[in-house]
Amino acid sequence: MSKRVFFLTGIRSEYDILAPVIDAVDRTDGLETSVIVTGAHLIEKFGHSVQQIEADGRDIVTRIRSLPETDSLSSRVHGAATQIAGMADLFAEKRPDFLVVMGDREESITGALSAVYHNIPVVHIGGGDHAEDGNVDNPIRHAVSKLSHLHMVTTELSGQRLERIGEENWRINVVGASGIDRLLSTQHMSREQLEQEINVGWEGKPYVVVLYHPTISDFEEARIHMRTICDILETSGLNVVIMAPNSDPGNFAIVSEIEALVERCDRVRSFKFLPRKTFVNLLRHAHAMVGNSSAGIIEAPSLGLPAINIGVRQRGREHAENVIFTSYEAPEISEALRKAIFDQGFRERVALKRSPYGDGTAGERIAKVIRETVPGPELMHKKFVM
Repeated sequence: MSKRVFFLTGIRSEYDILAPVIDAVDRTDGLETSVIVTGAHLIEKFGHSVQQIEADGRDIVTRIRSLPETDSLSSRVHGAATQIAGMADLFAEKRPDFLVVMGDREESITGALSAVYHNIPVVHIGGGDHAEDGNVDNPIRHAVSKLSHLHMVTTELSGQRLERIGEENWRINVVGASGIDRLLSTQHMSREQLEQEINVGWEGKPYVVVLYHPTISDFEEARIHMRTICDILETSGLNVVIMAPNSDPGNFAIVSEIEALVERCDRVRSFKFLPRKTFVNLLRHAHAMVGNSSAGIIEAPSLGLPAINIGVRQRGREHAENVIFTSYEAPEISEALRKAIFDQGFRERVALKRSPYGDGTAGERIAKVIRETVPGPELMHKKFVM
């Protein structure tokens, strides 16, 4: 009899990282998959990215509409409560053998909490990672690890952190980052094909990709920070593609500044959502990433892509030499942009594609662990190792 594995996802970037794992589990004898969809996936404002999950032919076991139409601090808490209620109803009716959660967003902790109260084993991808940015993501990530029964970590250092917080070694599996699986498996497009796909006529001239998300620790300054970034991009002379921010508090202000930049600068294009093939090839042909997305830390090194990380988000996170960290100050950001685009020595070092995040086989490794793990008392009984 097959083991049933549920995957939980609430936002486009999270699903793209999970997709190679779902594919690998689907290909594994004795395992079958379903997806719980919630959060920003179901909201038009954030691109209604459930359409990608549907296009991939996933079995969507339930859709939990949880995201309030506000970007206040309380919105994520109300959304989390709705997710817990929805999963309680789901697990009472349809019980998986494993629940897989990803990273550090609210759906990871609501899923883990709901599952452990139903005695369902939790598989956590991305535990043990840490940034010194003061963001709520860090304690959420570590709390999910304590609720989880199997850990799929991206690096040896992340695994060591889990041991330090009392996790048993046999539960910890160093598998690499599945986002790299996505990069390696996505079909290549030529630069000309890409420009046709996103409807631009840049004729091969340099462009940058911007992914800037709000951070709870300074979300009230999100508009000021994004305005600074937009002013630098406008005067840079570069072509720009901006992806919409995530659904965290402060996103309304960021979107407003993006819309204003698009209105006044014809070198800028913005998107709420792009199909995976288009987005991956957008990164492949870019000259740099700008913002504070984890994609600059985890995926960009494997593409040889310079990444400028602005502000506190991702600070102190394990990274390759492709990342340039800056403050929110305009001169520092401008200098980093110059280095990323025009410093040939830096670009040549980045082009070596050295990364601490694995070789693109995370999905297969995770599927193998799940297949070989027997749900039962030994797995569910967690001990704290001193």
